[in-house]
Amino acid sequence: MSHRTPRPSLRRAGALAAAAAALGLGLAAPAQASPGPVPPLTAHEQALLASNVPKTVVLDPATGGILSVRQSSEPAGEQGISQHNVCNRGDGCFLSGRVPYAHQGFYGSPGTARGTWPYRSGYDTGNYTASACWTQACAQRPLPPHTRATFGGTLVTGTSFRIH
Repeated sequence: MSHRTPRPSLRRAGALAAAAAALGLGLAAPAQASPGPVPPLTAHEQALLASNVPKTVVLDPATGGILSVRQSSEPAGEQGISQHNVCNRGDGCFLSGRVPYAHQGFYGSPGTARGTWPYRSGYDTGNYTASACWTQACAQRPLPPHTRATFGGTLVTGTSFRIH
């Protein structure tokens, strides 16, 4: 004796399976961004990034990838992980992009400072090799001394600053 399911039931079951699959696809974890900059850095940008020359790096706020590197006239920061709400010469600095929020300065020995610093426009590595995280992402790699990283005009909430 064979068991046959009526056609309307099969259609309903198929529709439910398709809906569940579609929902499942929407709930899947987002793919990780591929490592490295997008678009690729030029040979000049790569050499500048590896140098101790003062520079500005623009990061993608969604992924932490490096978008561009250019030489700047502003020197950066000093060593060890202590924090204060001012950026002295040589400090690593999480930069405020809105008044009355203060810049956050980091100095001393290697380590990570954690916090919640809203309205950050970027960070400066100062005299350190440093990296930062914000609510959407983290820098994909530490940046060398004397580097300023921006988020291309986007303001983010900083969550950590690390001196390597």
